[in-house]
Amino acid sequence: MSKSIYFSLMRKVLTGSALLVCGAILVQPRFSLADDNKDQLKNIQQSIAEKEKSVKAQKLQRGSLLDQLQSQEKIIAAASRKLRDTQLTLSGLNKDIASLNASIDKLQKQQKTQEALLAKQLDAAFRLGKQSGLQLIFGGEESQRSERMLAYFSYFNQARQKNIDDLKKTRSDLASQRITLQSKQVQQKSALSDQQTQQQKLEQARVARQKTLTSLESSLQKDEQSLVVLRANQTRLQDKIAAAERAARARAEQEAREAAAVRAKEQQAKSKGSTYKPTQSEQSLVSRTGGLGRPAGQDLWPVRGSTLHQFGEQLQGELRYKGIVIAAREGSDVRAIADGRVLLADWLQGYGLVVVVDHGRGDMSLYGYNQSALVNVGDQVKAGQPIAQVGTSGGQGQPSLYFEIRRQGQAVNPLPWLGR
Repeated sequence: MSKSIYFSLMRKVLTGSALLVCGAILVQPRFSLADDNKDQLKNIQQSIAEKEKSVKAQKLQRGSLLDQLQSQEKIIAAASRKLRDTQLTLSGLNKDIASLNASIDKLQKQQKTQEALLAKQLDAAFRLGKQSGLQLIFGGEESQRSERMLAYFSYFNQARQKNIDDLKKTRSDLASQRITLQSKQVQQKSALSDQQTQQQKLEQARVARQKTLTSLESSLQKDEQSLVVLRANQTRLQDKIAAAERAARARAEQEAREAAAVRAKEQQAKSKGSTYKPTQSEQSLVSRTGGLGRPAGQDLWPVRGSTLHQFGEQLQGELRYKGIVIAAREGSDVRAIADGRVLLADWLQGYGLVVVVDHGRGDMSLYGYNQSALVNVGDQVKAGQPIAQVGTSGGQGQPSLYFEIRRQGQAVNPLPWLGR
């Protein structure tokens, strides 16, 4: 082979090799970039799956914590209601014991007076000696004097016998009242023990509730998630009230017809120039089914305290308060603003222990965040009657009352109805 041919072949080989090397250099990064993208996508998908799993676990945990909170707040409600009943019983027992002690003290003084009087009578009888009425008769004394002495002895014996009988009765009354006092003191001791047990149970439930709240707050995501929860809470409340209304519809319609009949009787009597006086039962029926009327400051405040949140105030995002929130001392009485019938008394997420009173004609009042309910569904209530106790149920941090007025299913500003 000549040198010229050899060098020509070598140039072709070197050129081809160079092209192959360059091609390899250009192609290799393209394969690496595609693999990196696949790895990134895989990592993102894995992160999403982990997040979804975490969110699912959080929801399960939150649901469990809400159930736990509901259970604990129901325990608090029952314990506080029982504690209130025990305190009322204890108050009555204390009054009875004080009254018995005063009566016993009076009887003891009376007994001393009677004993002293009897002692004087016996001493007087002893000083007269052993003369009897018969001795005076046959003692040769004048008849007139004998009669006087006999009358004196008869009077003296009657007085002494009456004093003895009075003393016996006083001692009997005293013994009876001491037995009653011992019984009341035993009841008082038992009531005090019950009170202490209920107080401890209440405190334990409150501590457990606080732990649940802390866990719940740490598991909840703020902003959008809490907004979703608030919307769901409002929907639940609306649905619960609607269900309660459906359950009570037959009775409400019957009462409305009966109230209309009473009003018709009044109108008929008026048209004839006379008056129809409804019975007490009819007056109560008309009052509790007549609605709240025009807002003119005619109704009572459910509880006295400073207003924490006003109607229409921003709650979160586009959500606003549909009622007012009133700060008050925990355990203080929540009172019905007007006559009505209890439509609902139950625990609802976000509102805690809720009592709803139906006033007729589509008007109702709602009381939330309660520590305990003092009424049951179907109970008739009068204006000013205690129906619940102020609390922190529903996850509230401060003792307060959530209060709404609803007219035809729509929440309205309650302030115009409430007096000063």
